[in-house]
Amino acid sequence: MGLGKFLGKLVGSGVNELATGVMDGIDRFIETPDEKRAANIIRKKIAMEPDKWQIEINKIEAQHRTLFVAGWRPAVGWICAIALAWGWIIGPTLQFFFPERTMPAIETGQAIALVMTMLGMGGIRTYEKKVGVS
Repeated sequence: MGLGKFLGKLVGSGVNELATGVMDGIDRFIETPDEKRAANIIRKKIAMEPDKWQIEINKIEAQHRTLFVAGWRPAVGWICAIALAWGWIIGPTLQFFFPERTMPAIETGQAIALVMTMLGMGGIRTYEKKVGVS
């Protein structure tokens, strides 16, 4: 979980708890159906607030010009690609040409899981864009 997402959840849970407490207090004073509808609209708006802040954090991260901030997702992908290339192509090839040397082994299972997760999330996002949910 990224720092932005962690902070969003941390702030979001606080906002949600505060909103729940406030709305529970307001519910005691609601008497008419119109007031109940208005309170439900306010409750939904307050519940959406953490998502709005997370969206803003994501926009700021995506617009940043340095690789350290905007490039961490691609960096994870490249690290996984390098690990898989070493484990399946580079390491075995070097071992073939230099049998007297022992090549370091890399556990590729975790890299595969991470790559599959990243590809799956990319596929979900592509599907959302295709059906117009984005």
